[in-house]
Amino acid sequence: MGYYMRYIVADERPVTIDDVRRAFAVEEEDYVIDGEDNEAGVALDGRMLAHVTLNVPGDGLFDDERAELLESAADGEGTGKATVLETLSQARTIVAVQVLLGFGDTDETLDALGPLWSWLQDNRRGLLHAEGEGYYDADGLILELP
Repeated sequence: MGYYMRYIVADERPVTIDDVRRAFAVEEEDYVIDGEDNEAGVALDGRMLAHVTLNVPGDGLFDDERAELLESAADGEGTGKATVLETLSQARTIVAVQVLLGFGDTDETLDALGPLWSWLQDNRRGLLHAEGEGYYDADGLILELP
């Protein structure tokens, strides 16, 4: 069991599983990214951290997921609401990450996934969505969700 985090990509450039591998390759730790096409598992030191799925228009999941995110964001309040709604409307890929808490400690597992979010923020225009929290840009929380 775990929860979901998503990076909403509003960039023209696609995100691939090879990009996910690149995100973790810069780290000194021994990450293993096992998967192809649009899905992969992420492990560190033999512990599963997450399952990554790349959702794109036409794959059967993207439109439903984006519609749910738009509905949820419409209920949020804050100065970043317009940015979130615009990013969701321009989304080209949703990098959906089921966080599996492979270390048994939420903070430690989330820290271990940090290289992915950093790479995406540095290389693709978009926003990070944390389930039950809200939307983040590179500077922090921009839209808190109820």
